[in-house]
Amino acid sequence: MTSEPDDIERVPLGSLKRYLATAGWRRHALRSGLELFALGPEDDEIEIILPGTSHARDAQVRIGQALRTLTALEDRDRTAVVAAIRAISYDLIKSRLPDSVIRHDTIKLGTAEEFIRRMARLLAASAHAELHASAYFTCVDGVAQRYAEECRFGHTFRGSFGFTVESPVGPNTIMPGEAAPPAPPLERRTVQRLARGLRLIEGAIAHEDPSEIVRGYEVGLNANACEELAALVEVPHAGEVRLDIVFSPEWGVPEDVGAAPSFEIRHALSAEIMREAAKALRHSDDERRRTIVGLIRTLHSNENPSDLFSISGTQDVIVEWASEEHGLIRVRVSLPPEEYLQAVDAHKTGRMVSIHGELKPPGRFWRLENPRDFTLL
Repeated sequence: MTSEPDDIERVPLGSLKRYLATAGWRRHALRSGLELFALGPEDDEIEIILPGTSHARDAQVRIGQALRTLTALEDRDRTAVVAAIRAISYDLIKSRLPDSVIRHDTIKLGTAEEFIRRMARLLAASAHAELHASAYFTCVDGVAQRYAEECRFGHTFRGSFGFTVESPVGPNTIMPGEAAPPAPPLERRTVQRLARGLRLIEGAIAHEDPSEIVRGYEVGLNANACEELAALVEVPHAGEVRLDIVFSPEWGVPEDVGAAPSFEIRHALSAEIMREAAKALRHSDDERRRTIVGLIRTLHSNENPSDLFSISGTQDVIVEWASEEHGLIRVRVSLPPEEYLQAVDAHKTGRMVSIHGELKPPGRFWRLENPRDFTLL
């Protein structure tokens, strides 16, 4: 059984405060710098006092006291309370492998390594789909990649051997003067998209119809995510995988998928259907393929502009293109580092560029998705 000090160390102070606020505890700042959380009628309040920061000398003691109070109040064991507190800061993705790959509560290192690698790529592909409404991509968006890198690999769990991935979500707070709650962050939208995509895949498998995945890709998974999920199922000696998603209650329950959706995907038919869907998705944008030619009017990078050789992920440029179909339009294109550096030079020298990709209708700008064949003219 986990010792009490270990439990306390696993509880971030910020997550504990968010958990209490979500559970209806009233928060009061004290002059001493401490924070008082109260629950119940004023004449019979239950109180928890916490330090202002985790650096306070008595932080661990006060967190321990709070855990004892919550364990008694909620009438559940300490481990469950700790898990609930930690879950407030994360959406959880729990993946279970079948008993056939387990020996004495262990699995082969190669299986674990491949499974984790595929899961990270699945999350990055899902985030990319949330950022770009394209059926597939040739280079993952830098923001999507950083999201996947920020996800945490949590504790394994027994039963069927499983991994827990923690997808961080920021606090859901309404700023003064705001009438409506903030929009869900990318992290929540990504996991919600993954859940929708898994539900579409379940239906496609049940009906043996890959087109259900293809028709739903704009709200579900793109070709890259389908390929990663198929590979995840095909991890050596696995053959099937169960995915359970638990959403942080702080951001509410997504109405379209529920609080804790569960999915089971088996190898025999599912991988084949997902790969067929991915193949169809990679050809679904053929009619939108264009080669744009023009001057680069705007450069946009989230990286340090004084050190362009350190950039990673994708950076955006705006190309002004005289299109026969649409007239003079400005097209946003996301480029990988090497091509972005060439674009910087083209912008400085006034050289035209040529880029091939799938032209998408405008929001604020037209977009060229999956750019390739970048050429300086």
